[in-house]
Amino acid sequence: MNKIRTFDDLLEAVAGARSISFGGGGHVRKPMAAAAAIGLSDLGPRDVQVLLGGPEVDLLIGRGKVASLLFAFMGLGSLGLCPNLRRAREQGELRIYESSEYLVLAGLEAAARDVPYLPTRSGLGTDVLNRPNTPYRQISCVFTGEPLVAVPAMDIDVAVIHVNEADKRGNCVIYGDIFGDYLLARAAARRVWVTAERLVEELQPIDTRPQGTFISRLLVAGVISAPGGSDFTATYPERLGDMQAMAEYQQNACDDAWLLAYASNLVKRVKGEA
Repeated sequence: MNKIRTFDDLLEAVAGARSISFGGGGHVRKPMAAAAAIGLSDLGPRDVQVLLGGPEVDLLIGRGKVASLLFAFMGLGSLGLCPNLRRAREQGELRIYESSEYLVLAGLEAAARDVPYLPTRSGLGTDVLNRPNTPYRQISCVFTGEPLVAVPAMDIDVAVIHVNEADKRGNCVIYGDIFGDYLLARAAARRVWVTAERLVEELQPIDTRPQGTFISRLLVAGVISAPGGSDFTATYPERLGDMQAMAEYQQNACDDAWLLAYASNLVKRVKGEA
């Protein structure tokens, strides 16, 4: 089956979704072009759940597309805070659910296993469990009685992951750090949208291509050709991150006109229209 799609197809999928998640980590392999396309649309706000969020989520916050945000990390690496997230939090404009990396991973694992929750010791003794809007609950083990944390399965309607290479059937390869993307793909099985640096007719056999993390076509709903789709965030080994461009984003992203122009120019460039 040919799964090559367009950004318009992605927007149609997001239109029917309540929640969305993005792959990558911090300022590495973030699906910036996909976020820009969503940010330019007339779609309303969505619930966003991410492991390691960055400028892609910040862009959506700036464009008014985020209703609530669950995250383990949100930032721009060594540059510090995401500007629109900081403004939204200071002004109380956003419902925030703070988590940790392990708790988010446990939520993805529960979704991947199709169980309502997973028990873990992570989070015990921390303020994460004391927040009034926390999704986590302290429970007692049915076997030993010891305290545990119940982590609900993450309910993700659409996941967007930027990959190095994909073929027309939806098979994908990521080189370098996978972060939580493989778990995310399993958690959002058959609702995964991929933007790819390179689109090929068919991936090379595993014994002839460089070692990387393989994501099966069985998990993927659509593949979008998006060379440069991670923009100033790194996609190793093809492209290092552009820290100067990311600093420019940080300095200007709270300016509505600047952010609109940035998103529009990025989508046009990735589509080959600029």
